[in-house]
Amino acid sequence: MTKEPQIAGVSRPTFLNWPAIGLDDITPGMVVIAGAPCGWTGSGPGPEYAPGAIRRASQGNDWRWREPPEGEVVDVMDGTVVRLKSGPGKGDLGDIAIYNPLLEKTTKSIADTTYEIARRGGLPVCLGGDHYVSYPMVEGVARAKGGKLGYIQIDAHLDLQNDNPNHGTHWHGSNARRVSELAPFDPLNMVWLGLLDVAWPEEWAFYKTTGCTFITMKDIRASTLEAQVEKALAVAGKGTDAIYLTLDIDVVQRASSPGTGYTNFGGLTAWEFLEVMKLLANYPQIAGIDIVEVNPLLDKNNTTAMLAATALANLLQPRIFESRKPA
Repeated sequence: MTKEPQIAGVSRPTFLNWPAIGLDDITPGMVVIAGAPCGWTGSGPGPEYAPGAIRRASQGNDWRWREPPEGEVVDVMDGTVVRLKSGPGKGDLGDIAIYNPLLEKTTKSIADTTYEIARRGGLPVCLGGDHYVSYPMVEGVARAKGGKLGYIQIDAHLDLQNDNPNHGTHWHGSNARRVSELAPFDPLNMVWLGLLDVAWPEEWAFYKTTGCTFITMKDIRASTLEAQVEKALAVAGKGTDAIYLTLDIDVVQRASSPGTGYTNFGGLTAWEFLEVMKLLANYPQIAGIDIVEVNPLLDKNNTTAMLAATALANLLQPRIFESRKPA
């Protein structure tokens, strides 16, 4: 009998006040939150506190949606009336067991837990943690889903280093490189959106030789968010069975994301980031999600944690909300 991975325990409050669940509570189609409080692979200290901070920040969103007596709110941008769906279909698993500083054991713990969520038909949504946690998350989803997978990384950076002289082969700057080596992934279906800053020569060589797709901030500014998100989905989705989506909060300019380890001038605005989430929300083939690099030790007034919580709510909107146009 296969031993199930350990869960460190359900945090209180849960994300958006969702029910606290165990692995055996997961049903097909359920959205499952899981924290991965790992923050020592290059970002820390601080990202290990992000799962709790994002959960606490999400309480503000939940309160706004539930307070009206009608039980629904109106999106002033387009007049859509939304209410939270009732009943099962969402839950918070708590935090995955992390074994600092045992990286191999931690990697296995994250991958195995994600696999258990996905094989039961759940949609794993990970609250990182630094960006390294994305690699075992992807591995777990790939193992459960099989087939061919696409990959979209929304990030200011590539994370394509192979062997960093200080950090080695497994850290928050190598996660995408390790993903590219997994059998279900072809670099032709891997997309980075929101890039700026610089790349190491080996990262640039990967781009030039593998056929992967880079969408920079310059590309976005010369076009539209809609066009570039559509391009990303088309590339990642071509001939694949599902897409994994990883979100690094440092893609957002520093004024709106003070709680992250990298100072970004010229990235997405907070509004643009949330609009990207709404555009991606309409794509049901997304099979796994993580949001990473929130650092509560650097945050101001919980701004970055709130942005992360709101981004996930936008991204999950069709799965957790009922929507209608007013009469």
